[in-house]
Amino acid sequence: MNSLQITYSLADQQFQRTKSIGILNLSVQLAARLAKRPEFDRFTLLTNQTLEGQLPIPATTRVQRCDLAIGGRFRRLVWDQWSVYRAARQSGNPWLFLPKGFASFVRLCPVNLALYAHDAIHEYYQRHNPRGLPFLERLYFQKCVRAGLRYANVIFTNSDFTRRELERLARACRLPAPPLRTAGIGFSAPTAPVRTKQDRIVVLAGRWPHKRTDLAVEYLARWQRTSQFPGNMDWVGGLSGDLVLPDFSGWRRHSRLPESEYRQLMAQARALIYFSDYEGFGMPPVEAVLAGVCPVYSAIPATEEVMDGAGCSFSNQSYDTFSKALTQALAVAPSQIEAWAMELLRRHNWDAVAERVVSGLQEFDAGPNPILRA
Repeated sequence: MNSLQITYSLADQQFQRTKSIGILNLSVQLAARLAKRPEFDRFTLLTNQTLEGQLPIPATTRVQRCDLAIGGRFRRLVWDQWSVYRAARQSGNPWLFLPKGFASFVRLCPVNLALYAHDAIHEYYQRHNPRGLPFLERLYFQKCVRAGLRYANVIFTNSDFTRRELERLARACRLPAPPLRTAGIGFSAPTAPVRTKQDRIVVLAGRWPHKRTDLAVEYLARWQRTSQFPGNMDWVGGLSGDLVLPDFSGWRRHSRLPESEYRQLMAQARALIYFSDYEGFGMPPVEAVLAGVCPVYSAIPATEEVMDGAGCSFSNQSYDTFSKALTQALAVAPSQIEAWAMELLRRHNWDAVAERVVSGLQEFDAGPNPILRA
């Protein structure tokens, strides 16, 4: 068994500013699982002041605080493009693991580089909605993704769909892609019993155009008028500047909720609504099932791969399929949701994810970075 020494960076992540709570949670959970693996002789965790005392890591973990990455936009750029590689070299470990999946395009990594890629969303915007994101932001992250394809020793992905997306992108850029391995995402069984459900629906919103919050407002307003749903509808997440919710009784908006409050809200709900045009995985529908909630979600490739028939899917192009899916979700028996939960936990568990990552690192642990040897 090859022993491993690795530097894992969480230094650029914090709850208050993250654009993706899911990526933050995944990065923390994966760090915790890998830090406990016996294959690691040395596990160095780069963190920041906002995460201190919140990470479920063993006492043997080396923790190095790096607050530069959360000191503002310019300092974050310096961290991403230069300082994280310097910290990796100073740690003395032969591997650097970046769980957000973005490599520097300014300098070469002085150690072996492993990335965890979540999607190819910025390239998706380039093809389908160039004006949906600020030009400089889209260009920056495109360059980071392409640098990863060019220089990483191995890239792990959250789904087979994301792996195929990166393979396609590498071909389009005429790049020899590094080894790509689907690691997946793990979930834990709920520790608290499912509460008695209320007439409550949770809707996940988002400012990014691909989240299709505009379509969610349109479809749910139409459904509300037709169904006369008497319960509460909680909208969680941001809205674009010109989008407002209709003034229905029971509709409430939460711009952002701490994890504990979100879990409490989910425990009371009967359905979760999740609109999207593009995802690399789609965690909320899985989390909903594990909370005893039936998810109603857009039928897009990644989410259909992940859910594999669990929950109720619909076409973004058809209100009728959405209305049918939501009506079915509100009538699903608890026993069916429990059966879905057991199957999803079997397919998406942290032990299997950690095993795939460790195996991938051991397979490609070949000493100094071959990019630098060339």
